[in-house]
Amino acid sequence: MRFFAVALLLGCSLSVSAAERVRLLLDWFVNPNHAAIFAARQSGAFAREGLDVEMIAPADSAAVPLLLAAGQADLALSYQPQLYTLVEKAVPVIRVGTLINQPLNTLTTLDSHIHSLSDFAGKTLGYAIPGFEDVTVRTMLTSAGVNPDSVKLVNLNMSAVSALLSKRIDGAMTIYRNYEQLELQDKGVTPITFKPEEHGVPAWDELIILANQKTAASDKRIPAFLRGLNAGVAWLRAHPQQVWFAFIKAYPELNTPLNHQAWLATLPYFASDAGAFDATRYQRFADYMLANKLITQVAPLSRYSLAAP
Repeated sequence: MRFFAVALLLGCSLSVSAAERVRLLLDWFVNPNHAAIFAARQSGAFAREGLDVEMIAPADSAAVPLLLAAGQADLALSYQPQLYTLVEKAVPVIRVGTLINQPLNTLTTLDSHIHSLSDFAGKTLGYAIPGFEDVTVRTMLTSAGVNPDSVKLVNLNMSAVSALLSKRIDGAMTIYRNYEQLELQDKGVTPITFKPEEHGVPAWDELIILANQKTAASDKRIPAFLRGLNAGVAWLRAHPQQVWFAFIKAYPELNTPLNHQAWLATLPYFASDAGAFDATRYQRFADYMLANKLITQVAPLSRYSLAAP
């Protein structure tokens, strides 16, 4: 019995030490967009794949891909539109998976007289990400037959919600379906939204998973991570409240009614198969980036993403 107990303890010790560490740099501070990753940790899905995944909130979100390329992390969260500009700049990162596989951004107004995109002619619209959101607005307006030059575009240096509520702008491009829309509703107003993918902009993956291009194909932790993440998504959808309570215990500062609403609202947006890769969709968005002079050339798809495992 004593030998068996010692062997059992040794076995447990070896099992724990065998877990391979994965440093995952987030795109931003921890928030409901990361719920599926947290669920994969909390449910033991990553552990069952032999991984010890550390979620790291960055001090500077703009530096995340560069830190990944420099070996300061093993994986990182980013955005599909940013992927093309990173490749253009020869940053050695590559997509290996997807966390959220549809756009979350919307063009939103609180003006009850605006019923279609054509009603924005002559209005003032705000955006937060120059070189993408402003181009998105122009594309959407053009799709509705509106001359983009008839609209005043302003780069917001304040909260888009505050700018809308104070009527400094007539519409904003940086209102997300799973957060700011809920925030506006909580403030007693009715947002009118227009989705980019329904008005001339190709659909894109909101949050993707990047790895170092030089080592991604041979890193056995990556397929294990994706399997664990898929299990985490399934667990989260089956037990959203249970995971929420664990989440706010780990991050008590996020225990707010709005974050709880966002938690539930984000559930449908997580990719069920993190490793799936839609080559046609990625090519279409690359062509969109090129047509709008956001990049100067389109690289082979194999440079943007690993093939689906």
